[in-house]
Amino acid sequence: MSNTTVIDFVDSKAKGTVTLIANPFVEGNKYYAKFDRATVNIDNLIARIQKKEVGTDAIMAKHFASLFKKEILEALARGEAVNFVDLGTFYIAPVGAVTGNTPETAEIKGFQVKFTPSKLTNEAVSAVEIKKISMSYTAPILGTMTDLYTGVAGTTFTAGKSVRIEGTRLIVSGNEGGVYFAPLDEDDEPVKDETQWIKADSLIRNKAKILEFFLPSELVVGTPYCIVLKTNHSGGKKPKKLYSVVYSEKVTVKT
Repeated sequence: MSNTTVIDFVDSKAKGTVTLIANPFVEGNKYYAKFDRATVNIDNLIARIQKKEVGTDAIMAKHFASLFKKEILEALARGEAVNFVDLGTFYIAPVGAVTGNTPETAEIKGFQVKFTPSKLTNEAVSAVEIKKISMSYTAPILGTMTDLYTGVAGTTFTAGKSVRIEGTRLIVSGNEGGVYFAPLDEDDEPVKDETQWIKADSLIRNKAKILEFFLPSELVVGTPYCIVLKTNHSGGKKPKKLYSVVYSEKVTVKT
């Protein structure tokens, strides 16, 4: 806790930005939303109190805040739940799923503190307005492709040689993750039968901005393919469903 008090702290407006993030755990174009935070600390809160209650002693206010913090932590350490000034309740919950089929074999990984807001607390945010809605894209984006044998960027590569893909969020992970070459159907789209897709087995580099790999020997010279990147990597998370991203242009292999 800081030893200073920000007397001239400026209040935020009751508006904020909501960011939509694609949810990789469900099918379809589903999103979850995050309200961007503007965090205030105890100094800011005391400064606001001093504006409304002139003469409030900041030193004493911080002292009482420190005492409350100490007592709350000690209560939690005793396994107690704490209702904090009717704003909500801090309570203890097990971490993760419990393994084992009986009480005798059950294993609990540990405990964590959670918070349930009160009706009063939830009502306090009812007047908040949305200033802007923005979109966060977490799926991979495929950019420039380069034939590392010739050094030429484009969509035609030398058979059996290595290729570089540059972009964002390219890390390949998951049992089904990989770089695939999909033959085309009559509509010039990747065939739906993924058993016909040809996977690049040798990833030389597997980075967020660069993928390098050798072309599969099964690719037919002169035949157009769609490159499909499949991965379940998403900022350190492992969603249940793979991302499947198709490169915008068709590629071919030459001798």
